[in-house]
Order: sequence, then C-alpha cells, then structure tokens
Amino acid sequence: MALFSNLFNASKQQPEFPACVDYNIILENEIVEGKPVKMVDMGLLNVPTGSIVVCDPLTMPDWPPLNRKIPKGKYPVKIYLADFGNGHLRVTLAHLAIAPGRAARWVLAVRDGEDVTTLKDEADYFGFPVDAGIGCFWDEKTRDAFMKFDSKLYETNGEGVYNLYLENEFKKSANYPGDIGSWATYTIPGTQLNVTMFSSGWGDGRYPAYWGFDKDNQLVSLVIDFIVLLGNEEEEE
Repeated sequence: MALFSNLFNASKQQPEFPACVDYNIILENEIVEGKPVKMVDMGLLNVPTGSIVVCDPLTMPDWPPLNRKIPKGKYPVKIYLADFGNGHLRVTLAHLAIAPGRAARWVLAVRDGEDVTTLKDEADYFGFPVDAGIGCFWDEKTRDAFMKFDSKLYETNGEGVYNLYLENEFKKSANYPGDIGSWATYTIPGTQLNVTMFSSGWGDGRYPAYWGFDKDNQLVSLVIDFIVLLGNEEEEE
C-alpha cells in the first residue's frame, strides 16, 4: 500500500492547474444542461505498466504518456454520451475509474515538458490532438504493441488495423443504419493488451484530460473532456 499511496500523493510535489468545471455533474446525473446522458460500460482496461496514454490511436498513437503513473492493474472504463435527439449521440466524457470514491477536485493531466505555470486563463489546457475523430485510453505497453501490430498488417495485407478489424468493432455500437459507431474495446490478438476507443465529441480538435482526487487527496479518476457539455457545447456543422 505504501507504493500506491506514494503514487497517489505525487500531486503534492507537482504544480497543479485546476479544472474550471466539476465532472461529477456528468458522472452523477442523467440529465445535464437539458440533455439526457447515457452511460456505456466499456469493461476493464488492462494497465500492465501504469503508464497511461490518452491520444488519437489511429493518427497519433505515439503521443507521450501522462507524467503521473497509476498502479498496475485492470480498471473500469465508462463513457458518457449526450443525447441530442433522433439517435444523435455525442461522447462528452470518458472515465477511467482508478479507485473507489468521488473526486473532490479535478486537475489537468499533463505530460513531461508541459508546464502548467504557463497557462493563464482558467479554461486553458494542454491536450492531445485528434485527427481521426477518435480518442482512447491505453497503457504505454499496449500502445507500442498496437503500433507494431498495425505496421505488420500493412506489410502483409496492405491495410491497417482499422480497416481490417476496428471498423467492424465500432459498428457494433451503431445507433442507426449507416452509423459508424461511437466506441469499441479491442484486444490485440495473442495478448491481454487492450484499448478502449471512443468518438471524440464534435470530431477533430484538441482535448484535455483531468485527474480526480478525493477529499483525502487520493487519486480516484482520470477523465477526458470532449468539450460537449458543461458550458462547452458547440453547434454541429
């Protein structure tokens, strides 16, 4: 337990940049800003090294990991979709549950080289770029194995993992004919390494992640905000 506690209390030694919203509003309510919110349980994410990467897994899989590690293990992942009517759902939040408990505060998750003291406005953030309309949670080891697997598929088949596997996995979550789907959990063949992937809010852009700490300063959550609710709603083009 000493290692677990030391990892969770690491925030005391690092500058922090607080979130300007409370993500419990989405995690705990079925209606947010007048829109129904649907929760989807994506199962357990295998985290063999404790080094978490949040990124676009298709166009920028080599994005650096977050600079705070969590204990090795398997963690529940849930996503929250805002319902805009007529089967039109947008992923507003992705949640990695690290430990039981409710977050009392949220702080920006950063990578090595990202200095929160350079952020000035309360709504500023560092985030990860999305160019394929998809974000994910995965362990750094999974990221590396996925990239090797994808490269090998291109060499032997002329197509990568999305066309050969992930497209069909996403379609399992489709809401209507022609819908490409909003989420998928995929395990690399021959391994126990998996990735949870989800559509990124209104599409391409840059999205932040936040650590959630409980009232005793223990790390309990990691979320990705896809800038759909909590004052961030945009109109679809």
